[in-house]
Amino acid sequence: METYWIALVLVSAATHPLRDLVLKGVAHPVSCYVGVSLTWVIMAAVHTLVMGHDLSLPYEVWPFVAISALGLTIYYYGTLSALRRGNLSVYYPIIRSSPIAIVAFSWLALDQHYSWFTLVGIALVLLGSLMIQKLPGGLLHDHRAFALASMAMLGSAAYSLSDAHAMKLTNPAPFLFFTYTLVTPLLAGIRAWEDRHLSAPFMGVVRGWAQAPVRIEFAGIVSYLSYLFILTAFQLGAETATVSAVRQASIPVSVTLAAIILKESRFLHRIGWASLIALGILLITLSRG
Repeated sequence: METYWIALVLVSAATHPLRDLVLKGVAHPVSCYVGVSLTWVIMAAVHTLVMGHDLSLPYEVWPFVAISALGLTIYYYGTLSALRRGNLSVYYPIIRSSPIAIVAFSWLALDQHYSWFTLVGIALVLLGSLMIQKLPGGLLHDHRAFALASMAMLGSAAYSLSDAHAMKLTNPAPFLFFTYTLVTPLLAGIRAWEDRHLSAPFMGVVRGWAQAPVRIEFAGIVSYLSYLFILTAFQLGAETATVSAVRQASIPVSVTLAAIILKESRFLHRIGWASLIALGILLITLSRG
């Protein structure tokens, strides 16, 4: 069974970067992610109907819906804002480093202690996250983009922990339906706030959808299927930090795709430090104790 959920997470990791790759460079990224979220709502409703599940949730699941929706909103906004300012291959590894926050929360809130191997893993992740951005003249090319990527990472940790607990109590499709029913208006509100100086700020959401409908639909479908594998792994009993660590296989995938398709430079430099991040996160998970 463990081999099965690891395989599911690896498939998810291989396909997850496609969403950000497809949407990189769009004129209205937040609007596009409103479209992606709406696609998730529709797919989750259809999925629930096809599987014959009840489109309702137990009372005890609703706090997890709220936490996941907030974490996802922070994650999406931080991701989009960071990628708007910098290269996919630079900031995607930082965004995907949520196991650091998961382990830190467990240590601070749950009084869990860690071995020296775990501390070494944390050091490797921090080193890789910084050095992957190193350019002549400064360690961090863009401090604001780094902060936004870190914010996205914290949001990812929050919804990962919440989703893992929710999957012990309900099925993925109805949970995703209600979660993204909340995420969609939250992202639309952020987009409207960005256009608050205009006479009709919510029209920006519509324009973003109209300018890239095929890319939005493709990104929504791919990302929904990708995350469905993760929720299935949680249902099989996989532990949150372990799943998050295995998902770091998406880091070298994102760097490779960015170099091949987006023609981003310094591939060997970034793939080396990205691999160090993945190794560090793997050590964090395997050495917890």
